[in-house]
Order: sequence, then C-alpha cells, then structure tokens
Amino acid sequence: MRILLLTDIPPCKDFPAGIVLDQLCRFLPQGSIVCFAVTVPALSARISPDLESIPIRYKERPLEALTLPRCSPRLSQIIHLCLYYYNMTAIKRIAVDVIEYGRAFGVDTFWCTLEGQSLIRLALPVAKGLGVPLLTEVFDHPTWELRDHSAHRISQTKILVEFAEAVRSSRACATASWPMAHQYAKDYGTKTLAFLPSIDSRIALPPAAEIHTGHDLIIGMAGQVYATEEWKALVTALDAVDWRISGRDVRIRFLGKKSYLSANKSGRIEYLGWHTQENCVKLLSEADILYLPYWLNPAFEIEARFSFPSKLTTYLAAGRPVLFHGPEYAAAAIFLKDTEAGLACHSNKHSEIIEILTTLATDMSLYSRLTQNGRKAFDKYLTLSSLRKSFATFLQVEEDALVPTEQSIESASFGGIA
Repeated sequence: MRILLLTDIPPCKDFPAGIVLDQLCRFLPQGSIVCFAVTVPALSARISPDLESIPIRYKERPLEALTLPRCSPRLSQIIHLCLYYYNMTAIKRIAVDVIEYGRAFGVDTFWCTLEGQSLIRLALPVAKGLGVPLLTEVFDHPTWELRDHSAHRISQTKILVEFAEAVRSSRACATASWPMAHQYAKDYGTKTLAFLPSIDSRIALPPAAEIHTGHDLIIGMAGQVYATEEWKALVTALDAVDWRISGRDVRIRFLGKKSYLSANKSGRIEYLGWHTQENCVKLLSEADILYLPYWLNPAFEIEARFSFPSKLTTYLAAGRPVLFHGPEYAAAAIFLKDTEAGLACHSNKHSEIIEILTTLATDMSLYSRLTQNGRKAFDKYLTLSSLRKSFATFLQVEEDALVPTEQSIESASFGGIA
C-alpha cells in the first residue's frame, strides 16, 4: 500500500477538512503515504508538526475567481473565459508535477479530495498519468464553492461536468454524509461511503439527566455560524421574551475562532474563543442546550441536504440535547430524527423557537431520553473506531492493515472545533 494524497488542505488541526485528513493519515502505517498539497497561501495551511515524517510538497493554487468591476455581460464573459483557460494551462503544469512526484514514490493508489476547482480538474489527469486506481473524497458539494467564488455560469457548467466524471471514474468515493453517499451512488454508479466527523470516545462525557441547577439557561454553540438568518431569528425570539425561558435567564456560550454574533441584550453572549476538542466537549457540557443552526433558505438546499456538521459530533459527545434549527431534509436533521438524539425547529417563527426551548427546559424525561440516545448514536457512528472501519473499506484493505485506533490516538494531540 503506497498512497498519494492530493488535497487543498493538508492533514492538520486548523480546518475541518484538515482535521479529518489528519486522523485518517494516522491510521496509515509509516511510509505508506505521501502528500501533495495545492493550497491557498492566505490560509497558511501546513501539515501537523507530528506528521512531518510524511513527505509533502506544496504548490500554490491557481487563481479561481475574480471580483470584477461593473462591466457589460459580454466583457464579463470574455474575462471569465480567459481565467478558465489560464487555469487549464496552470492545471496541466501542476498535473505533471504531481504525476512525477507520485511515480518517484511508486504509488499504487491515488487519493484525491475534490475540493475546489483546481482539485476537481486535477483528479482525472493525475489518475490517468499515474495509471493507478482513483479514490475521491468530497467534503462539500462543489456548488458551495462555485457560488462563494461567484464563478461564471460557463465555468460552473464545466466544473460540474468534470466533478461528475471524477466521481464516476473513482473506485470508491468517500462523502460527508449518508445522504450524499446515497445520492452519489445513484447519480454516478460509484461505490460510496460516508466519513462522518469522528472523535476519540475517551473525551466523551456521560449523558446528562437534566438541566443544571441555578437561575440561568445556557445555550451552547460551537464553530462557524453560516446560517446567519436562523441565528437572527433565535436572537429576535429571545428578545421577544426578554431572554427568559421558564423563569430562567438565557445566556449563550459560543466557542470558535471567530465570532460575528450580535444581540440587543448586552452581556448575554459569552465568547470563549478557540479550544481543543477535549476542552470544547467539557465547556459545552456545562451548557443546557446545544444549538445547531442550518439554512432554511432553499438556495442552500444542496449544502444542507448533504453536509454533516462536525460540531454535531462534539455536541453529542458533550452529553447535552441538541436543538437543530433548519430544514427537515438536512442530513443533520435526519440523523437526529432517526437516532432520536435531539429536537428540531424547522421554522424561523419566534413562537416555535420559544416553544421548543421551553420544552427542553421543562420536560426532564424527554431531556434525559435525548441525551441517552445521543450517546448511543455517538458510540455507534461517530467514534474513531467507526471511522477506521470505514477507511479500511474505502482503501479495500483489512482493518488489521491499518494502525490500531488506540495507537493512532496516542500519536495525536486533540484538534480544535471548527
């Protein structure tokens, strides 16, 4: 087993994709993998220091998007086409470097993350150049990045076609959720499986039987908050009841690298910044309800339907009930419903938000049942042992060919929350 990993984010502790790759690489025996990272310089992403024994080469990612001044549609189209063909030339040069790098290592397997336009364009040329099986991994469906970069419709069409060809040509494709795996298997006829965000079971805490004693009701949040409209709806709903639920003063505890949160009620949001995974679990366990917002806006349907937020794994490990605030079709909502590990609010109506918060704050029988089920779901699906088993299936090797979970944990320091 000699693997070449081509990625935009190297195995590291700083980004969601990097955290997943960091752990997966720890399952591989020493000397069985090399890495080629086509990165964005501004992110300063580098491989985890204790994984530096893995040979890695870095290459700057070609420009993928432009912010144009106001101009005619015709001129805009010409500029974007020029950018597209410039990128194609740059990709051909990078592909040559990656192929030479892989051949020098004598790889027999090519593992590529299909994240961003450049990686999607590189997947098939590199696989063909190496003449080895292609394994692909998808963290986010490409529509997310294409919209974020305001890619021209011509580029979007071409990238989505190349993405489909890469997945269809894969021996196996690892996805971010079960719904994504099922859909890709149906659309592309490829063997698929899900790599759910997983953590060391040793840092999980016992499920709580009831909310904390005291005068406050603490709502915990972690990671980046993408669903800003849902957040605003929560804050406005709390404003309407003067931030009091069932006789308790409501406070929000937020953990993450950046906070763009705002509220009218001063002193009700506690910002704790970035913490290791272990500390995140502990601090979230001191909350009463863990809040997970996702987009209700149909414009984000693909992202909501296919993404599985890493914060949900951390929430369930903290032993507190989850309040999901988003659409019924979201992967996270389906998971919580199937495992009966949380409650969901599928509306931005203030009355419905307050009603669910009140239920969680007053029905301790339900509260205990949700946390017990949450721990069962965590133990069954979201531990490193589960991830190791899925990774062995992905590579088509016996589990014994991978580093034992305990040994891979010992070689790692805990990552942070994204």
